[in-house]
Amino acid sequence: MARFAEAVAWLWRLGPVLDEPAPAAVGLGWLEDAGELHALVRARRLGGAAVFAPRPGPGIGPIPSRARRTGVASFGPDRRVVGQFPVLHGGNPAVRSSIGVHAVREGHWMVFAADPDASWGTLDGFWILPALADFMADALDRPLVMLPPVGWVRYDDLPGTAYHQLSGRDKPERKICRRIESVVKHFGQTGSPVNLAIACRALTDGSEVPIDQVWPEAIAAIGRGVEQGVIEPVCHGYLHLDTEAWAAGEISPLEFAKVDRQEADRRLDVALAWLKQAFGAESPTFVAPTWAYGEGLLAALADRGVPAWLPQEVGPLFAAGNARETVFSRMDGLFRLNYGPLGGMAAAGFPPSVVVHGSLFDPRGYMLRKVRAAPASARLVMRRDLFRFPWVPGVRWIGAGELLARLRAHGQIEVRGDEMINPGGFDVVLVDRGGRRVANG
Repeated sequence: MARFAEAVAWLWRLGPVLDEPAPAAVGLGWLEDAGELHALVRARRLGGAAVFAPRPGPGIGPIPSRARRTGVASFGPDRRVVGQFPVLHGGNPAVRSSIGVHAVREGHWMVFAADPDASWGTLDGFWILPALADFMADALDRPLVMLPPVGWVRYDDLPGTAYHQLSGRDKPERKICRRIESVVKHFGQTGSPVNLAIACRALTDGSEVPIDQVWPEAIAAIGRGVEQGVIEPVCHGYLHLDTEAWAAGEISPLEFAKVDRQEADRRLDVALAWLKQAFGAESPTFVAPTWAYGEGLLAALADRGVPAWLPQEVGPLFAAGNARETVFSRMDGLFRLNYGPLGGMAAAGFPPSVVVHGSLFDPRGYMLRKVRAAPASARLVMRRDLFRFPWVPGVRWIGAGELLARLRAHGQIEVRGDEMINPGGFDVVLVDRGGRRVANG
């Protein structure tokens, strides 16, 4: 709960997390903390409190009884998710879906039937942050300062990697070029940039060569997308292959998990230089193959001032010069073609990071076959997940470079009484009592 408190304090610029009650603070806790927190709110030693009770059980004091239901939950138009959902029996409903009540509220006291840790970055828990934000703005009687409703899309491993080559997963260049052209067309229609994560080297007869010698037409197609302002390339490493493991007869994509600082320096310098030579621009950030960051790589990145995208984890979205992705790449909770929950995340100032390997989410085909969703499968054949994102309602898609700048500036915002210090100068969203949102320049 302390990590979750730090995360939302950063997300909404609430100030430092306290370890003692204060009338101008909101307490967060688990079911076991309910009695103490409820008493502090009644004594006005806390401005409010929210308790999370994810497990089924009988009612205890201010906590209603709980049960668990599995299936599809509709939270409104375009807001359907699938999963296991705790529900509450009793109290004044604050959040409900088609399968039951998920949060109740009485004044400055709120109970969530949810686990904020397990739901961080999953679509089935998209409703938690918006509900908590509205409650906090009311309980604290002051606006929350949020990022605007933005997100970013990254397509990894284009046009291919050495790992794909050795494992037989590489694709014909003609097919790759068609995919790149489709990416440029669909994202360009809405003015939405898309990031492509690209390694700089590939293999020819077992030898390392620049990747444009293996997929020259694909790299040229990416370059045209960069020139049009639709594609923003992201450095994705050197070979996307653990060369030591390969020498021992194993094919592994964990390129940077074990390399020392000297080798990390060499590979990073080559990769960054190739990207600039190929596309005429600096890479705004770096993402390691399969998010495997060794200490040598992190030190090399820090020395060059290149931010890394780290795996999804509860906490501030930007810290120590690096950023955190926000959504699991397997998109837990996704129901068929319902991407609306991404808009719910964005509305709470939690920018969804959508990452695909190929044009579908990683386990997409398997999950649709498992639930026998033939209509959704047929629609995906006609237009894949990747090409649907630009039209998701409630999200303005931006590039990784702009999002990193926003995250860095957002972390510097301070709220002092009625005054907001915004040194970055980016637009933010103020959320006041009742959840009213006002754009602020």
